[in-house]
Amino acid sequence: MKAAASATSTTPPVFEQLKAPFSNFDYVDSAFDGEAAIRRLFSQARSQAAETCVVEDIKAEGVVLSENREIAKKYPDYRMAELKRLSFWNRRVTSAKQISRLHSDQLIGYLIAKKDSVPSIGKNGWHVFEAVFRKYKHDHNCVARQVRYPVTIASQHFEVEGVIYCQQNALNKACAQVALRSLCSLHIPLGEITYEKINKAAATVHGPYDPKDGLNVKRIRAVLRAFGLGFSDLDYSEEEASVRSEFPYQKLIYSGIESGAGALLGFKMATRKAQHHSIPFFGHTFNMDTWVANATSSYFKVGKKTKYLPSETWLSSFIGHDDNFGSNFCVPRLFLKPRQVKYALAILPRGVKYDGVRAETIASDYLYSLKKDDNLASSSSAWVKRFYASSDNQEIILRAISISKKDYIEHLLEMKDWHGRRFPRSIRNLSELLQDHLWMVEISLPELFPINKRKVGEIVLDATRKPSHKRDYETFRFARFPGHLFFISGKERDGEPQFLHIPSQIKSHTELYIKHDVVSYDGRTPRR
Repeated sequence: MKAAASATSTTPPVFEQLKAPFSNFDYVDSAFDGEAAIRRLFSQARSQAAETCVVEDIKAEGVVLSENREIAKKYPDYRMAELKRLSFWNRRVTSAKQISRLHSDQLIGYLIAKKDSVPSIGKNGWHVFEAVFRKYKHDHNCVARQVRYPVTIASQHFEVEGVIYCQQNALNKACAQVALRSLCSLHIPLGEITYEKINKAAATVHGPYDPKDGLNVKRIRAVLRAFGLGFSDLDYSEEEASVRSEFPYQKLIYSGIESGAGALLGFKMATRKAQHHSIPFFGHTFNMDTWVANATSSYFKVGKKTKYLPSETWLSSFIGHDDNFGSNFCVPRLFLKPRQVKYALAILPRGVKYDGVRAETIASDYLYSLKKDDNLASSSSAWVKRFYASSDNQEIILRAISISKKDYIEHLLEMKDWHGRRFPRSIRNLSELLQDHLWMVEISLPELFPINKRKVGEIVLDATRKPSHKRDYETFRFARFPGHLFFISGKERDGEPQFLHIPSQIKSHTELYIKHDVVSYDGRTPRR
């Protein structure tokens, strides 16, 4: 189905020059009735030095036409009053001929603005049907997965990287539907994600409902299953009170973000009615100087014997969209109080059967057994000794990354320790022992992790099977430490594993794995 951004234009483009004395506020007030979300998008464009806004009226085709049909079924007097495509450029553009000479890297972003009218209920307003803007450049702004969304401007094809933002219209979509469309677009071509499909899938649970009222937890799950997406979630309203402290929402949200699959948070608003709101998250900010990691006295605990610092400790804010206000907001990690949060969901990458929170828990349990191995305990490596010291002080840092077998082998081949040592090319043979989808749980130490962004090793887990609740070591593939590799070779009488030890060519710390996927679901070749 045709995506909104690729719709046919019905009027020649209009070129708005954005430098002073042009006023974003005056323009949005006059052209879009002062819609706050559109005003924020103009501000984002200005923050990235936009010089020109190209405005086109476009046809209701594909996903927009699908939405119009759905609204008209419920409101016979509905009509789409206007539909506009606005694109923002970091160049001065004054003609369609100039657009033909532009490139995708000069495009800051686009928005599709839609005005819906339903006289019978007094509805006549604008909303952002969709928008995509590039992530602002900052070393500590981390987005593990973005999409190259195709957009047609003055009959020319371009792409812009980002994560799509959508806004509710209180007719056929509320905050949950638009949040799900944003997250699903990380995995599915945008033209396949219509609100008709979302609402039809949601209606399979408890029968028909009014889409403008949003989606409950069971309907959210039904939508994700209909699109073939796995997930891990927590409905706190159905869990015991202790779950909020044992499994805080921040951990699950972070797992979905760091894996690049996305996450969703549902919370109760402070209103007279019991209203809830949903926000999609896809990135985070990293603060290497945070005081929390050193000062807190109650770190994340697994069982009675093992404590560790999750890498999430250095996270300052989650990056996500709020359809009421606009795109790409930073939400402080601990801003929402646990009692306000009703639902947390992490989408799982394709082929992955459990989330990063579980992966960290399993890895921390494996660490306990590995520490008892004589080869590791007697190691002469200064970094292994530092690992034991940090472990004794309960300061080991774990970071779970979802990674494919292919990417992990490439990571090993590119790996170089502080003295320039590398693995031989024969390390590729390790792939015979690995599944297609893995959890790589990186192991690091205070100061080494936040300041230097380096690690002392990792524990690699099979991500393609659901782990047992008991320690059976079926998910364990191997562990790497400075100078050491460990594989399971059997079990002791007490059930503890026997490890096969192999010396490793990498003898000191190495760089963390930085995940930054940019995917494209469109077959056309854009202008570069």
